[in-house]
Amino acid sequence: MAFIAISYRVRPGHEEEIAEIFAEGNFRRADSAEYRDEQGRRAGRNVSTGLFIEGELMTRVVQFEGDLRQIGRHMGGQQGVKEAERKLSPFLQVPRDTETVEGFQQYFQNALMTCVFQEFREERSAQLAAWAHRIQPGAEDGICEVFERVQGEVLSKPAEGGDPLIASAAFIKDDYLVWAVQYDGEFDGLARRLVDSGLAPRTEDGLRPFLAGGRDAAGPERFGAAAMRRLQMLSAGVPGEH
Repeated sequence: MAFIAISYRVRPGHEEEIAEIFAEGNFRRADSAEYRDEQGRRAGRNVSTGLFIEGELMTRVVQFEGDLRQIGRHMGGQQGVKEAERKLSPFLQVPRDTETVEGFQQYFQNALMTCVFQEFREERSAQLAAWAHRIQPGAEDGICEVFERVQGEVLSKPAEGGDPLIASAAFIKDDYLVWAVQYDGEFDGLARRLVDSGLAPRTEDGLRPFLAGGRDAAGPERFGAAAMRRLQMLSAGVPGEH
């Protein structure tokens, strides 16, 4: 399994209208989590996917297994995705062609964020959360080193003492970094654990030299409040989120 992330630049100030597009009952979900290649052979499946927004940045984080090249083709053929893309179009900073499978595949490739870190304690579906950071140009290598140094060894070991953290991944596109985590339980419990364990403070401190402007996310409440707003969560292994 692996994580990918795709980014959207949206017009700020329209968060509620965008949230309404993806609200339960308004968004038509995919016919199947599985996707197939051009010959109709099974090529993999989406395991978990979360959609997040903060300001002008909207990000879809996808956990998948199989052939990455087929994900754009699969999503571009889903009527629910096409309907959502049409509704989203007025709120995008840059228009794009997603009416055809080919157009969606091209957009998908262009919008892929660069993954600079990912580590799993377990490979399975679960909840997703994300934090966004504005970063300085040329910060990719330094950010990768921070995540490897601060989180790599922690996540390479089994969880202890009810730790809800399952996996962590970091993605960069242009001047944005997105840190995504996968977890069990409630979000408040995750935020508290990440802060109390020192993982979040050490990560935030390590990233500080590479950020375009600082922020104060000390303490579980502030750190939790700094998370991107989750608009949608679909998981193949969480009841009610297929």
